Order: sequence, then C-alpha cells, then structure tokens
Amino acid sequence: MTKTTETHAFQAEVTELLDLMIHSLYSHREIFLRELISNASDALDKLRIEALQDQDLLGVDRRLCIRIEPEPAKGRLRILDNGIGMSRDELVENLGTIARSGTRGFLEKMKEAGGERAELIGQFGVGFYSCFMVASKVTVESWRAGQEGGTRWISEGAGEYTIEDIEGDARGTSITLELKPLDPDDPEAQSFTDPQLLQALVRKYSDFVEYPIEMAAAHLPDVDDAEKHESEEGVEVVRLNAMKPLWSRARGEIVDAEYQEFYRHLTHGFGDAAAWVHFKAEGATEYTALLFLPQERPLDFFDPNRDKPRISLYVKRVLVMHDCEDLLPVWLRFVRGLVDSQDLPLNVSREILQHNRAVSRIRERLVKKVLDALGSMLSDRREDYVAFWRAFGPIVKEGIVMDAEHSDDVAKVSLFESSAGDELTTLEEYVGRMPAGQEHILCLAGTSRRAVESSPHLEAVRERGFEVLYLVDPVDEWVLERLPEFDGKQLKSLDRGEAGLETAERKQVLEQQEREQRDLLEALERELQDDVQKVRFSSRLKDSPAVLVDDESAMGPYMERLMRQSGHEPPPRKRILELNPDHPVLARMKALHDADPASARLKDFAHLLEGQALLAEGSPLKDPVRFGKLVSDLMVAAGG
Repeated sequence: MTKTTETHAFQAEVTELLDLMIHSLYSHREIFLRELISNASDALDKLRIEALQDQDLLGVDRRLCIRIEPEPAKGRLRILDNGIGMSRDELVENLGTIARSGTRGFLEKMKEAGGERAELIGQFGVGFYSCFMVASKVTVESWRAGQEGGTRWISEGAGEYTIEDIEGDARGTSITLELKPLDPDDPEAQSFTDPQLLQALVRKYSDFVEYPIEMAAAHLPDVDDAEKHESEEGVEVVRLNAMKPLWSRARGEIVDAEYQEFYRHLTHGFGDAAAWVHFKAEGATEYTALLFLPQERPLDFFDPNRDKPRISLYVKRVLVMHDCEDLLPVWLRFVRGLVDSQDLPLNVSREILQHNRAVSRIRERLVKKVLDALGSMLSDRREDYVAFWRAFGPIVKEGIVMDAEHSDDVAKVSLFESSAGDELTTLEEYVGRMPAGQEHILCLAGTSRRAVESSPHLEAVRERGFEVLYLVDPVDEWVLERLPEFDGKQLKSLDRGEAGLETAERKQVLEQQEREQRDLLEALERELQDDVQKVRFSSRLKDSPAVLVDDESAMGPYMERLMRQSGHEPPPRKRILELNPDHPVLARMKALHDADPASARLKDFAHLLEGQALLAEGSPLKDPVRFGKLVSDLMVAAGG
C-alpha cells in the first residue's frame, strides 16, 4: 500500500467548537467517555445491520465488543471497537466537518451556556469532539469492514488534522487519547487512566449498552475470578457493564432512576424524560416497547434531517433498524425509544415494513399508549404537562390535521391559549365554562396572543362575556379545518362568516340601517371592488370602525401569511368589509355621500378603512405608499 499523508484544516464550525470544548467547558468533562462508547456502540450496530445482507463483513471476528485500555504510566487512554469502521473519506467527513443544518445555532447556544450546558454536545451529535476536553492529542485508527487497509487520523485540536493510510486487515476503530496532565490546583480533577474511575463511569453512563465493554483484568485486581473471562486474544478481561437490556426486565423491577438513565443513554443528554411507556404485548403479535416523552425540546428538533420518528426496531434483541419511520406517525416524532419484536424477520427492510400487518398493529398500539400517557400526565401532573406542551404542543396538534383516526383523541389532550386567563385550557374545560346562550366554541387565529387580543373581532364577544380560544400556533388554521366540532359544539372562527352574536332585536336594527344606507354601502363596494366582494354593517364591532371577514370556507389571513412565508402565492380572494354603523367615521362618510355621491374624499375614506382593517389583523397593505399619503392628507385636513 502506498502511504499517503495529508494535512487538512478543520471546517470553521469545527474549529470554533473545539475552541469551546478546550477553553470554555469545564463541567461534566467525564462525558467524553460516554460519547466515545456510544459512538462505538453505534459502529457495532451498523456492522450488525449491514451483516444481515452481507455475512462476509463479520469474517472470523464475530464477537462484537468494546475495549477500554488505560495506560497510566504514559498518560494515555484507548477505546477500541470491532464495529463497521470508517474509510478515509468517512473519517474526513465525520471528524473534519459538521455538515448539519443548525450548526450555527448550536454553537451560539454553547457560547451562551458556557460550562453549564455540556450536555448539548451529545444531543447534537458532535460527541466525538468532547474528547478534546481531556486530551491534548487524539489519534483515530480505523479499518472499514469489507475494505483493505485502514486510515489514521491525528489532531491536537488546534485547527487542523493529518490523515494517512495504514496497513492491516483488522475491522473497527481505535481511539487513543494523550490525556492532559492533571491540574494540581483543582481538587476535583480526575485521572481518566484510573481503572476504578473508568469502571464507575461505565456503570454510570453506559451500563445499558448491549455490547460487552471490557477491560483487562490486570487493571482490576479486586474483581472476583467468577467475573473474569479470557478474550479471543488470550487476555483475561472483565466486563464493566451489566449489558442486560432494560426493556427486557419486568416493569416492577425497574426504578425511575434506571428509566431516566436509560433515556439519557438513548438521547446522549443529561435531562430527564417527562414520562415513559413500557409494556409487553402478547398474542398474535408479540413485542416489547419502551417509549419516552421528552421534557425539553432538543436543539436539533427542527433539523430537516431529524423530522421523522426516531424509534429503533429490534428483532429478538438484535437491532435491525435505527429510526424506524413505520412504528409511529410523524406527528409523534418527538418520542424516543424502541420496539423489540419476536415475530419479524431479522432481514426486515423498509419496504417489507410498509406492507407488514404486524407492524401496522404495533403502530396502532403505540399511538394509543402514547395518547394514554399524555392523558394521564394532563390529568395527574398538570404543571409538568404544560411544560411539555409548550415544547411539543404544536407538533402534537399536527395529529388532528394528519391523522383522522386519532384526531378526536388528540383534540382531548390539546391545550390552547384563551381569553379566560393566562393558563392554557383544554377544549373540554372550555365547553364546561360556556355560559347559557353561547352555542359555539369561539376561536380566533393570529401570530401571537398579543396580536389576537387586540383584534377588533373580539369587541362584541367581550361585551357578551364569551370566552375565545386564541389559535396562535401555525398548525391551528389547519386544526380549524379538520376539527369542525368538539363534544357536539361547533368550532367557529370569529373572522369568518356571520358573527351570529346579535340578538333578534339588534339584527332587525342592522337590517333596517343597511336598507336606509344601501346607496352608501354600494358606493363603497364599487370603490373597493378589486379587493372587497361586499360591504355590510357589523354586529361584532363596538369601538373600531371596520373589520375584514371571510366566507366560512375561505382561507384566512393567517394561512395566507404562512403560504407566503413558505414561498407560495395564495389564491386571490375577495373579502367582506364590515362597518360599525354607530362609529363617528360612518356618520362623516354618510354626510359626504349625501352631499356628493361621487366625493373624492369619500373614496379616500373607503381605502383608509380597508387599510386600517388590514393593519388591525396583521396583514400587509396592498399599497402602503398610497395609504401613508392618505393618512398625511387626512392629518393636514384635520389641522386646517
């Protein structure tokens, strides 16, 4: 083999990240070992999955394991695995760049957090670089399964790395850390070549790893002989982790702390899970499921590469697929966990899963179990549920839109902003508070609570003491379309159709006023005919002079804004301009019309009212320059 050595500069984001690791992050330095073991476990998983299609990848080395080799005399620590390994190109891609959406935001969070948020490292998938918190030099040697020769990667974390070809036909990866000397002024300094410390860290962070994590028995003289065994190389070793899958144990044997530690193992984080679901299904389809509901939204949650369910699929405790998309719908993509099936074949593929009836039954049961867990948290731990909802509520509500089979159940566990107060409310609670005379669940969509609260659409509703749900999540416009009613009560948007808030007497008065001022209304319709289909008097206004409304089936202004933000032009539509017949502006306009039906000032007033109504709902003006001029002219006239 021709030896080729090259020196490369790190991608700018990697350099910045390494600087943070080396100079800023001081707490939880021990997580480097957890991250390297997790990476080794992932490499073993990948080998096992690829070997289902190509058994030759395993060769004669079929016992998969992770080895920790401390060298106290040399201040060196080595972590080895016989997993899939990496080619030269993969080493450059995986260790020289962070080619992932959201990297900039991640680095900014790291800067803000300093040493207090070291847990962000693993969550974002850059755990390898944590080794530079403890090492002055890192050497990675890797041999890709199925390929000849290997590659050596070396860096001191100073902005560049070298890479070269190496001999050998081993399989897997070896990471050697030249550890930094201990700080004599730091009473909490830890020697990561101390075998007892390494054993304790493995038990703390990696006890659930399903591959054996081993160390030479010579490093642990106090271990009983019964716990030792001879490796394939003839060296006596000790297994450091329990290796028994948590999900295979009975729920009654597992304490909450063990569930939380396993959750942290799954997510590479330090935070706790909000809740979990652990059950075993028997009968036609046998499987065990362990699912976790997160407490906090991970930094990479909106990364487009992470927008699918992340549930691992095992078959008889053998991992066959990461991120199995068919086990949960996309609106439950925040759920983390695994399913271990007794029935599926080991060589299962995504195509097979899509048409497998057993998978469909598992998926249905998992959705029901997650919804049950959400309902239990809502009823028993309201404060925790509200915190969870603020992180993941808009995603959960996608289930109302995307999953007709479960939309009613999702609606029952959904929370909404409300005019009743600052606390979030359920639809059931809203219905329970409805006063006599209120027929509908009243809603209004907007960009924020503050924007909705200032809407003219609420004026008459407030006067009658009716509660309104504030739909401030982007998904809520679709929720209105897909959830026509709840508990027999129709959901009605206040900015669509007739208000339906007036008494019979008030309705008669409005009809009489419209008949008397029909000429004025028609004149305004002619002037605004490009944008307005109708001008009528309103029962929903008390203080404002005008408001724009839509037909019941029309797309609302909030939906229009969302379409434009996503690069799509909404279909053209004409709206209804409703006027407050009791507002002084209407008296002024009537006087102008009576004096001169073709009055230029009357036409200006018409466009001013439409513009004011658009601004009140947060919509853009069609011609802001003209609107500004009309306002200026009006101010000059008023001053005269």
